[in-house]
Amino acid sequence: MVINNRFEVDPVRNEVTDRRTGKLNHVEPRLMKLLSLLADHKGKAVSRKMIVKEIWNDYPGGDEGLNQAISVLRKLLDDSGRMMIETIPKTGYCFHGSISPDQVTHKKKSFNAVYIPAALLLLLIIAVVLGYYGYRGPDKFPREQSVKSEDMRAAGEADRKGGATTDSAGRLDSKQSRKAEDLRAAGEADRKGK
Repeated sequence: MVINNRFEVDPVRNEVTDRRTGKLNHVEPRLMKLLSLLADHKGKAVSRKMIVKEIWNDYPGGDEGLNQAISVLRKLLDDSGRMMIETIPKTGYCFHGSISPDQVTHKKKSFNAVYIPAALLLLLIIAVVLGYYGYRGPDKFPREQSVKSEDMRAAGEADRKGGATTDSAGRLDSKQSRKAEDLRAAGEADRKGK
């Protein structure tokens, strides 16, 4: 709702925006309930007893809370002359502000409300991916399989150069294994020398 074509009231978010100054005020839920109650009874006297019962659930300190709440609402709605929220002595209060429905002015979500959750989600995905690949390491195979495949590669080279044989597990016999090691070392030295 809009009060006096100046104050946009959003009861869901507990916000009152002054269109003239652009100032956004967050109000406590009880104040918003009180403002809504008075606005619902526009032009009619609302008794203090009813307000204390509805807003403060007959809490013993509700009378003092009501006095403070009315004072805060008057400041919030720039009602220093007490014309919008009239005090009716020994009875209660009467709301005289003009009320119009809000012309569906959806507020844009703030930067933080949209981008921070998206950034956190992205960081979480990156952490999971890095954790997964970090856990697997640069090699896809465990150390034993890696050594075994290296031995088989060396056996293939030795086979081409001198006829190597392997046992049933795919390992080179000891002489050929030394040859394969020598070939591997020579290959490494060759690569480093370039």
